[in-house]
Amino acid sequence: MDAIGGRSTKALLATVFAIAFSTGAAGCGGEVGGPDPTMSAASEGVPHAKPLHDDMVAAVSPIGGVAVDRALSSGGGAGSPPKVIYLVYADGKALPQTAYDACTGVAPKFNCTFASTLEDCQRQIQTYLDRWYADFNVIFTLTRPTSGNYYTEVVSSGGGTWCGVGSTVAGVAPFLCHDLQGGVAYTLDGGESAHDTAVIIAQEQAHLLGLEHVSDTNDIMYPFICQNCDGFENQAVATTADRCERQTQNSYQMMLSALGAWAGGTKPSVFGCIDDTQAPTVSFASPANGATMGHDFTVKVNAHDDCDLANVAIDVTPQGLSATAKKGPYQWDLTGINGAQTITVTATDGSGHATVATLQVSAPPADESDVPDPAGASAAGCTVASGAFGAAGLLPSLTILLVFAGRARRPGRRRRITGVLAETSTSTSES
Repeated sequence: MDAIGGRSTKALLATVFAIAFSTGAAGCGGEVGGPDPTMSAASEGVPHAKPLHDDMVAAVSPIGGVAVDRALSSGGGAGSPPKVIYLVYADGKALPQTAYDACTGVAPKFNCTFASTLEDCQRQIQTYLDRWYADFNVIFTLTRPTSGNYYTEVVSSGGGTWCGVGSTVAGVAPFLCHDLQGGVAYTLDGGESAHDTAVIIAQEQAHLLGLEHVSDTNDIMYPFICQNCDGFENQAVATTADRCERQTQNSYQMMLSALGAWAGGTKPSVFGCIDDTQAPTVSFASPANGATMGHDFTVKVNAHDDCDLANVAIDVTPQGLSATAKKGPYQWDLTGINGAQTITVTATDGSGHATVATLQVSAPPADESDVPDPAGASAAGCTVASGAFGAAGLLPSLTILLVFAGRARRPGRRRRITGVLAETSTSTSES
């Protein structure tokens, strides 16, 4: 309820995708992320993107002894040791040296805006990653492995200028159509939300395994930061700008093939959220209990869980409105509210624990004119994202890189509740 190829891999394409986002003001009488002039009617609400430059083509010699046309690796079977994904949250210091590096500069420090501590930010991001990778024979670590092959993901903030790409680029990864058995991928625009940061991490890591972009808006491999996705989709869908002679891709099955299946039992978690015994916390940031409001006002909620906050639901009675948000910010614009109302919010974690908070407010009766909206000033300046493809120059270390296009900075998304709650979402781009 938002706003309550026929080319051989032996001659690889040296392609860099850079999808730049622009923002425009939207009158908040409608949904944030509403129609944009650049959208195609056939795109069903997905920003229409048009390539501005042809692919740059170059032949590539085998790197590290791995033939360019090698098939996707099979991954480990039952009993095989799990593969490892090493997460490096940049602290402004030099990065670890690993094969298949894409960036050589010093990554800006990871700056988290959705939680008060670094650990809490990491924990919330990890909740998504643990769920999306639960079926695969892989574990995450914040400690650099001392031996063996492993995948590295550097998580930083502020965009990709330091890495030689545009400031709005959200991520970049080496890509050769098959599993590189290691290498470094980069989340360049992390820290604005746990879900979106996890999406960038997961997609860039998947590129190290050989996955391409797909057309499914519910798949992590969609070339925009998918707002409603919750994992790798287990169905064959069309690829976009295919470079690997794949017309379709089943992202889940390719991840399973590359990483192998988890053999069963408890999977180690970076933050130990295996046995979730604590219920979430939830409270109202505004309005205050007993407040007198106008017909239109905003409800803001603070919600947190130590492991996995699955959703936050809001109910307004007797007005008869309800909505559920799967990720923050937990904020709704209520419109057309009449008379005394009870607002109830319920925060539920991944284990089913729920916490409820309620407050009472009063609004004018339906036949009275509006009183000034205490939250009216915050309704201005909403933004929508639109996308346009642009080609960036080749990054120095690898001939082929996939760039996760970022988005311009914008205010937190708002959810608008009118008579019937219908959720829509803005999509921002990724690689």
